[in-house]
Amino acid sequence: MGLDVRYQSFDFKSGFFSKAIGHNVIATLPCSSSPCGDKLIITAHYDHLGGNQESFYAGANDNASGTAALLAIAAQLNSIKRSNEIVILATDAEEKGLYGAKHYVDETTPSNYALNINLDMLAINHKNTLFALHDRSVKHLIEQFKAQSKPFKVFSTSSQFRLHKKLNDNRINWHKASDHYAFSLKKIPYIYFGMGIDDKHHTKKDTLDNLDFEKYQAVVESISAFIVSLAQQPLESTN
Repeated sequence: MGLDVRYQSFDFKSGFFSKAIGHNVIATLPCSSSPCGDKLIITAHYDHLGGNQESFYAGANDNASGTAALLAIAAQLNSIKRSNEIVILATDAEEKGLYGAKHYVDETTPSNYALNINLDMLAINHKNTLFALHDRSVKHLIEQFKAQSKPFKVFSTSSQFRLHKKLNDNRINWHKASDHYAFSLKKIPYIYFGMGIDDKHHTKKDTLDNLDFEKYQAVVESISAFIVSLAQQPLESTN
């Protein structure tokens, strides 16, 4: 796309006595109109559970779906005038403990950021619902997203306990479940988009043939339109 792209390498713990090296991939789109707001950072993790040539975890929903959306959104943002600097961050080692996102925020200045939007497992299922867990301070932005015309339902909340009740499942701490948690720890507001419970999550059945591409396309287009609208209004940090 002709973007300014760099790799950010880091060490992380990969066992009781061993370390591994991860690599974040970062593209930066500068603010191109005045006035300029604070940074908007869009994230998706591109790592998964691995395997070998005979048997592997494909990770189609977790998180090829988020990574592909990240690329589509980057292309859209690259073609518009932007009132904020946009950071497109593909993180590594999310599955091991959010290490890529944690390293990124440790190496930056949190007060420069207005919002993190995290994309993780966007291939919604037969319930046709996209879930949006968010920081309380950005509820007005979620309402802006929900006001869009779209062929799917949106359940939004700032409470993981409400999300537990909606999903009828309390096994997952959704506030800590993906890279948005690393930003939240640094007081950067976040919106986490995902499908909720996936019965193929972290199994070898998480493959492309189990994705509803029509629904997925609708989700990506809606999130992309929302992010484009945010990029065109100067956002301010609440940090």
